[in-house]
Amino acid sequence: MWIRFLGIPIAFPNFDARRAILVTHDVHHLLTGYPTTWRGEGEIGAFEIATGCRGYWAAWFFNFGGFLFGLVLAPRRLWRAFVRGRHARNYYGADPEVVLQRTVAQARAELGLDRPVPTATVADRLTFVGWILIVVASVVLMPLALFVGLVLVL
Repeated sequence: MWIRFLGIPIAFPNFDARRAILVTHDVHHLLTGYPTTWRGEGEIGAFEIATGCRGYWAAWFFNFGGFLFGLVLAPRRLWRAFVRGRHARNYYGADPEVVLQRTVAQARAELGLDRPVPTATVADRLTFVGWILIVVASVVLMPLALFVGLVLVL
């Protein structure tokens, strides 16, 4: 798979765990209306993190990256998608063949996406802050600490 970052094409391996989540992730894009832009990947990342990716580590991995990009590029859109996800469901764990037999309207209703985004609760706000801390620690601070540790050891 090829993606462009700052105009530079980057090859990204298409491994089994990624293939296992691809249909579900793409269906979520379709049902939520979040585009496949960097901002849209941030929104879908926030939505999927808020709804929970269960045991699909590749979904967590990619959504952490998307969440971080969304936090930088479109924090308000990220927040809104996160709140939407906190009050909805997703299709992780569902059989993609069965999911693809539904109409868009049926699927949106089943996931709770046929209603307006609810007003955020205190729990939504606290959970969002918690996820910001987890994502930043995982994607930014841990690799930085590992790098500094390696530099100091060498």
